[in-house]
Amino acid sequence: MEDFFEKIKEYLKMDSEISYEEFAAFYSGVMEHLNKNYADLDRDALIKGRFICSILQANSLERSKRKTPEAKKFKKMMEKSQFWAGAIKHRLLKEGMTVSEIEEADKALHEAV
Repeated sequence: MEDFFEKIKEYLKMDSEISYEEFAAFYSGVMEHLNKNYADLDRDALIKGRFICSILQANSLERSKRKTPEAKKFKKMMEKSQFWAGAIKHRLLKEGMTVSEIEEADKALHEAV
């Protein structure tokens, strides 16, 4: 997740919006990584994964509202990102973190960007 986290930090610092193709490629890489490695991710990776999914969710939601040919694709990306953010939160809670601890970890990541 570290590579994806470094890339999302880079994206968040940009003044311009990345293309659909670049967004879709990044999204696909994150989803593939979660699908293959979710069970083996440690707490730090899960927290970063949730952060990344939350950013993907927010950005794809905004892009899905536009009248573009990709709007429906962005809506599906938003739904899948939302699913993973929720699944990761559920797992972190199940593994003993509290909601406030998860929120604090998320806040720390936002400040790190």
